[in-house]
Amino acid sequence: MTLAMVRTALVVMPFLAGAAVVGLIVLIPLTWILRDAGPMYRAARRVLRMALWLAGVKVEALGPEPVSDGRACVYVANHASNVDPLVLLVCLPRVTILAKASVFRWPLLGRALRLAEFIPVERDRPASRREARRAAGERLKRGLSLLVFPEGTRSLDGSLLPFRPGPFAMALEAGAPIVPISLAGTREILGKGEVRIRPGTVRVTFHPPIPTAGLPPSERERLVQKARAAIDSALSPPARST
Repeated sequence: MTLAMVRTALVVMPFLAGAAVVGLIVLIPLTWILRDAGPMYRAARRVLRMALWLAGVKVEALGPEPVSDGRACVYVANHASNVDPLVLLVCLPRVTILAKASVFRWPLLGRALRLAEFIPVERDRPASRREARRAAGERLKRGLSLLVFPEGTRSLDGSLLPFRPGPFAMALEAGAPIVPISLAGTREILGKGEVRIRPGTVRVTFHPPIPTAGLPPSERERLVQKARAAIDSALSPPARST
């Protein structure tokens, strides 16, 4: 058994399990009573930050600060690891995420995700995709930003897969700026199909927002290519410290 496996089994997983119990007993009922997911969301970010630290994962954020002036944005990022959403939830202001519908069936996690206004989607069902798009547009209009991985699945080798146009169409419909994000180093920490987390550094590069207000739907493909080029420009993994 490697040191990374020991760290994951004896440190990170027990910590997350304990945090889940606290969430079940305290935060989820409190969120339901207050009708405010803010405290639960902030607590979850602290838990994730601590879990990454315990796992030996260092996060370096580069580029402009994420938009925090109240504007709703569509954040689009590359996807190579299950660590990606955890890292971004720590770095970003409050966002909603499109997630696999099956995850929402887990008793504790599913309830927490719904209270946080995350959106379930079954990608192989067109009706589910349409409903998810409608829900995302409604949240954007209310001022809640959206985080999307436009590749739709994790890349095996870290290179960019084709981008799906849906997130860019939603941004156009809402007039919300698109913020490209490059994640480098997550695949080296937790690759697709792996269960152990390796210590390492994740570099998160925020690129300048791409405005969409007033643009016609015909601009969608140009926005896709512009965001893709920005993300691809900063994908080389961080150098490992010796």
